[in-house]
Amino acid sequence: MSGSKNWTPCDAPSINDVLRWTEPMWAKPRKPRGRRDKTGEQQVVARLIGKDRDLLNLMVISVKKLSGHGYVIMIEGDEIRRKKTSLDMGECHKQTQG
Repeated sequence: MSGSKNWTPCDAPSINDVLRWTEPMWAKPRKPRGRRDKTGEQQVVARLIGKDRDLLNLMVISVKKLSGHGYVIMIEGDEIRRKKTSLDMGECHKQTQG
């Protein structure tokens, strides 16, 4: 990120905000009804393009693997949906100019 962009904690995101958070990376389940194992963490930067009840619709700008093994499944340009509570668990930050 360039030096002119700052990240501040985000409590209430608005449409077109650029958000950054971390989330776990998961392995495929070993059994048909098995629990997934956490394989690492990734940092996601995305633009909020819409809200639908408790879900946020986001357009991925970048994804960076922070730790662990496994593969990042998202790519730039993907549309994803996340609950606001999921972003809060990943310490959501909003990009500000300044």
